Amino acid sequence: MKILVNAPFQVTDQMQEVIDEKVGKLKTYFDRIVEAEVYLKIGEKRHRHREQIVEIRLNVPGTTLFAESRNDAIEKALAGAAEKARRQLVKYKKQLSGNHQRES
Repeated sequence: MKILVNAPFQVTDQMQEVIDEKVGKLKTYFDRIVEAEVYLKIGEKRHRHREQIVEIRLNVPGTTLFAESRNDAIEKALAGAAEKARRQLVKYKKQLSGNHQRES
């Protein structure tokens, strides 16, 4: 799986490793992910902190899945988006296996 990272700031090596780990782990739930696009954004200032936004777009055969999470810490936003993506992958995989059984 190819992981692309887009951010309006320099992504550190440490942050890249965290992204690769969190997003790469999604492959264990659905091994046919073609590409993952991770968007790191800085949102509005709230309570002394700028809101961190992480969007994950997963290109899988037949569709594109999208997950977004917001938090004061980029790591927490990344973990939240990865968890949402994981749930979508599990649901999508169930739908695929359900459709395959009906066709048989």
